Amino acid sequence: ILSFFASLSEKTFVSIELGFQTSNELSAAYIRRAYTDDVYDDAVRRIKKASANIHVVTHIIFGLPGETECDMLETVRYCVRAGTDGLKISLLHVLAGTPLETDYYAGKFKTMEMQEYFTVLGKALQIIPSGIVMHRLTGDGAKKLLISPIWTASKKSVYNKMTSYLRENHIVQGEKMCEVSSAL
Repeated sequence: ILSFFASLSEKTFVSIELGFQTSNELSAAYIRRAYTDDVYDDAVRRIKKASANIHVVTHIIFGLPGETECDMLETVRYCVRAGTDGLKISLLHVLAGTPLETDYYAGKFKTMEMQEYFTVLGKALQIIPSGIVMHRLTGDGAKKLLISPIWTASKKSVYNKMTSYLRENHIVQGEKMCEVSSAL
């Protein structure tokens, strides 16, 4: 499969997305990721060995139960060290009918507040090297299923508030803001 994608990448843009979520092995086990960090490392290495033209995008989630700001920022650093070319960052959404719903209502964890998410995201953006493409800075769960955080239900409102936060805190400006806006 990688040989096919490598030959295809000589003719057109090829992107492979990897769902990593977190470098914290305890969190990964809790969300049932079903593989350890070294499997992710190996996947990135094998993709890059097949072709340097293949764009690797890594999905990560901020706000997983029990994770600290340090855990979230370490996940970003981990992905960068592993060789990812791009990141899709979203925050944890509790959706109806999932095991997380049960734990959420049992009080086992809280979801991130808007300002808390923006703060961690701002810190993450400051440590991500300029060569890494930001594909997503937020996500939204299906409104019919969304239990928490409710503040994410209005994507346009989140976009506007996040843009303001990033500008007001001088995290991104000018041309860089255009790149960030396209990732929202």
